[in-house]
Amino acid sequence: MRSGKFNMPILFVAITAMLVQQTVATTAKVGVPSLIPAVARELDFDAELVLLYTAFYALISLVCMAGCGGVIARFGALRTSQIGCVLMGFGLALVPFSNSAMAAFLLLTLAASLISLGSTAATPASSQILASYAPKKWAPLVFSIKQTGVPAGVVISGLLLVPIAVVYGWRGALIGMAILCIFIAILLQPLRERFDKDRDDATRPKLRDFRKNLYDVLIQNERRILALVAFSFVGMQSIYMSFTITYLFEDLSFSLEEAGKIVGAATVLAIPGRILWGWIGSTLVKPRLLMGLLAIVMAISTSFMGALGSDWSKIAVLAVNCCVSLSVLSWHGVLLAEVARLAPAGEAGRITGGVLAFGAVGQIIFPLMFGLGYWLGGYGLAFLVISFPAAIIGLALMVWQRS
Repeated sequence: MRSGKFNMPILFVAITAMLVQQTVATTAKVGVPSLIPAVARELDFDAELVLLYTAFYALISLVCMAGCGGVIARFGALRTSQIGCVLMGFGLALVPFSNSAMAAFLLLTLAASLISLGSTAATPASSQILASYAPKKWAPLVFSIKQTGVPAGVVISGLLLVPIAVVYGWRGALIGMAILCIFIAILLQPLRERFDKDRDDATRPKLRDFRKNLYDVLIQNERRILALVAFSFVGMQSIYMSFTITYLFEDLSFSLEEAGKIVGAATVLAIPGRILWGWIGSTLVKPRLLMGLLAIVMAISTSFMGALGSDWSKIAVLAVNCCVSLSVLSWHGVLLAEVARLAPAGEAGRITGGVLAFGAVGQIIFPLMFGLGYWLGGYGLAFLVISFPAAIIGLALMVWQRS
């Protein structure tokens, strides 16, 4: 990562381009789960199957994260982003062909594969580009600005995509999103020569890249701790992003549109929240301590999610969601800047993929934990169960900071 002079115009272009691709990647990722209640109602299957979609998405994400380093090195980070947008577009376009519960199951499985491959590549690819242009001191802020694309994508899903589905149907909403993904891939093309100048045409992605990427994370103590952070934080994020609308709709008797608006409105706070945490991590508090504090907040606020009831006012439900959003959806830039700082020169994308592969494991494990908690004691226990890892990680980070 650069620590000396930097080119501000190019840095601005890099942040803007990566912000756009991160936003569309998140919208694609969250779009299908947010519309599954409508799909399930029309095709007559259980909306809680969104957990299976999330788990399968995470399994493919794990493979992609662990092996994306070779693809980025071969084709370049920007081209990898473009390929990802195209894959997401194809995945989204498949789901509207569902005309029965069985067809929906098959097409959702294939869509999850394509959308996961496409959206998962967005973060390592953007880290590779931003690490080349961001000054070291301000890296947490730079990465946090780019990562506002994640809550922005959730906002688009909750405040725009869901209402569009109400008016034009869930098929029309998904087809429109698919077209947008392809358009973004085309829009990024003029930047390829600048941002992919370090690609190596002689590099060939290999199966052993998976083992090497994970090994290089686990062999180094600081990276290993960040991998555990990613496991917990990404796992909790996956539950909130993929299941909250269904939870509000199915269990708390909100309409689909009301649930989407609550999640979208709460998530808006994560946009300034991420920038704030990035600025704090660049100026006032060391990133690892900041991550520890955020972990404690997300553990507490997630526990309160399970206490929600149908007798709670909309304002109270919104307030709890806002607290979750400011922690569960607001840590990314701080973590990614730390990962890039610890990566060898020119390998930020590969190491980021390796660390976030453990986050993908969290996306697999946390839905299982959540499902087990729900089966044993309903939503109250389910949310409490997934809050424990964050509490442990938070305390560990604070001890690590003092050491």
